[in-house]
Amino acid sequence: MYLQHFNLKRAPFEMKPDDEFLYMSTQHSRALLFMDYAAWNPEGFVIISGEIGAGKTTLLKRLLKNYSGKVNTFHVAYTNLENNELFLYLAKQAKLKVGDGNKVTLLYAISEYLKKVTKSGTPFVMVIDEAQNLTKQNLEDIRLLSGLEGPNGPMMKVVMLGQPELQENINQISQLRQRVKLYCHLNGLSEEETCSYIDYRLKVAGMPSNQLFDRELMRVVYQYTGGIPRLINKVCDALLMCAFGDERSKPIISDVEDVLNNLMLDGEPVSSKSAPQKPDEPKAADSSENTLEGLDGSSVSRIVSALESIDNSLKELVKKIN
Repeated sequence: MYLQHFNLKRAPFEMKPDDEFLYMSTQHSRALLFMDYAAWNPEGFVIISGEIGAGKTTLLKRLLKNYSGKVNTFHVAYTNLENNELFLYLAKQAKLKVGDGNKVTLLYAISEYLKKVTKSGTPFVMVIDEAQNLTKQNLEDIRLLSGLEGPNGPMMKVVMLGQPELQENINQISQLRQRVKLYCHLNGLSEEETCSYIDYRLKVAGMPSNQLFDRELMRVVYQYTGGIPRLINKVCDALLMCAFGDERSKPIISDVEDVLNNLMLDGEPVSSKSAPQKPDEPKAADSSENTLEGLDGSSVSRIVSALESIDNSLKELVKKIN
């Protein structure tokens, strides 16, 4: 509705995940790096958790685009599965003709399929979104699938993305927890990143420099959204609608209170309730807050050390991208 009014080519704050608008904060860059690692490591098993609206699905879309033509995948987007439905879901994606739903038959068929498609050395990754909905039996089945061996070792790597309770679910299965190589949790953006996020989305939408949101207004947006990308989009879109309706050139701070009730958001700032990780204070993937309980492995430590050593390079890369 307001594109022509603000001289924009695209809607900058749509709710749907669109990886063209993906803002690569330090933590998002790290998560994408971890997921890419899963494909090329012999025992790749990576968990990415995050708050609702933190950008997990958008990251997943970018990952699948990066994998295209280089990595074979199973993409599990629907996770309310029971009994043998996970195996049936995978068999359907592989276009396997299986006579019945017997788990042994399905497992054998999937195993033979993986042997065939990984024979050339092309990695195979099962990518699961909304993984917090998986049952304990589903998780046990994933552990079983990740352990299927071929001539060159495990045939299928795993990337799982989900809400914070995913970590709790995995911690309840010690054998599965021990398979996890890397774990990353996505918090809300910092205040500085929130400002950069808004600038970046406007730039992608066709506005080379941010002429709509001044620094004070973006600070208020951060306070009421806690830096969660989906909530930032929700508030910013409403603010632009409000300014458009009043035929103004840009939103103003007083618009924020006007839109909060319409958006079903709390009238109190949320940023103080869950302070996001600052971009200049990255946490190692093997710290007590960023790993699954009980993980052990020198390979993880080496990877984490390497990742820590390129944090500064990541920051420079993020600045160039944005």
